[in-house]
Amino acid sequence: MSYDTVALVAREPGLERVIRVLEQTASDLWVSPHPDTAMLELRDGDGALLATVEPGLAMASRQEIGRLLGQDTQDTAPDPCWWVETRARPDEAGRRVADGFAQTLAARLGGTVWTSGPADTAFWTETAHPAIDRVTDRAVLVSQDRPVVPWSSWLADAAVRGGGERGLQLRTPASSRLTLSAWTAVTASRGLWVVQDGDGGHFDGTSGLALSWDEQQGFVPHVPDPPGKRRRKPVGQVPEGPVPAFLDEPPTGTHLEVRLSIVHPEGEEPRIGRGAEVLAECLSGPPPAAWDLHEPLTRPWDPARMLDSARHRAPERLLLHFAGPWEQGHPYVGRIGLTWSGDVLSEEVTMLVGLEQGAEGQSLSRLAETVEALGERDLLDTLWARRFVGRPDTTHVPVWRGLGSPLGIAVGPRRAEKVGLTATENGPIPGTPFGPPEHRSVWYPALGDVDDPRRALKVLRAQWQHLTEHAQQ
Repeated sequence: MSYDTVALVAREPGLERVIRVLEQTASDLWVSPHPDTAMLELRDGDGALLATVEPGLAMASRQEIGRLLGQDTQDTAPDPCWWVETRARPDEAGRRVADGFAQTLAARLGGTVWTSGPADTAFWTETAHPAIDRVTDRAVLVSQDRPVVPWSSWLADAAVRGGGERGLQLRTPASSRLTLSAWTAVTASRGLWVVQDGDGGHFDGTSGLALSWDEQQGFVPHVPDPPGKRRRKPVGQVPEGPVPAFLDEPPTGTHLEVRLSIVHPEGEEPRIGRGAEVLAECLSGPPPAAWDLHEPLTRPWDPARMLDSARHRAPERLLLHFAGPWEQGHPYVGRIGLTWSGDVLSEEVTMLVGLEQGAEGQSLSRLAETVEALGERDLLDTLWARRFVGRPDTTHVPVWRGLGSPLGIAVGPRRAEKVGLTATENGPIPGTPFGPPEHRSVWYPALGDVDDPRRALKVLRAQWQHLTEHAQQ
């Protein structure tokens, strides 16, 4: 596992101050910039990398500290606060350098220090990247020993630098949880969440299948040895079932997931972020508090600055992350994907709301109200909603949570116009219309099928197919 420290300091940790601290705590090391970044590398006399320091990040919200590092750390952190993270080589020399730098920086600038769990060198080999433990032909392995693993700039850079056909494999203890952004990125195509089972083995954090190490592929599903004398023909390559640790008691809360698609027409000022605000207003209460390109989220919620970032990156796709005020309403986090096609901007919003046991009914009943509000403000092309078993704090844990239950789909005024008024009012699911015929949004709830996930999904797909076929006529 990695060894990470975060110094939470009261005064801005400018480059000059950081260098002074490094001169005091690591005078025998070489300090140099990490290629193509603002990070600083600390190397010994033989050129071996001991630690890498990321520039200080000014925190827009103290609650972001609590979300990622725990309430106790938030309570002891200064206000205002800068986040200075160091990733160290997972051995005694690396830990000593990271601890010395973080403690001295906090003593000089005022603040506190958070450290990750004990380092683990089981799969570590020296690489050119501070976040990567090992690289194979098909995988990039990153190990993290922290209670909550965010989609940090370290992880994002490791995924990019792995490149090509290599998938990102994130290895954590079974006690670790992933944020929505980390979980989505790691479990995407070719990615894998590798979880220690406590007995020296590993399993897939999303399927529970046992994993074993392959020098070319990285971690792969474990295939049991053939039973030998009991069969004359070799058994097929079939993985074993889920490990017992994956079948532990599931969380008692609910994750309400909403996927909203918005098309901002050519010639109009794109109102990015407004859809997320409506979702937050209807399903939680308070508007988003912070956003950023990675976690921690350091920038105050500001749709104008988000649009500037999208224009600066155009025509490349931009992915933003956001979260709500952590001590108001229901906790929620989300992602916004922005894609340009000429002058037309498409916005894909994924929002995950964490609900305590017993709070589910009221929030789910507000989905129809959400569709109505989005349609009225021209912030709806399509919407899909579903629910899962999950922790109310929105993090993902490596245990079986059952099948997700689709809750319903919706179409907005422009899409409803393409489909036609008659077709929107017909199909396998009776829709709930909002607005006048010339500006209609329609919500198609799964109704009684929500407790039968397979049937609910089948019916919603049939309704979607009905709408698609009429839109093409």
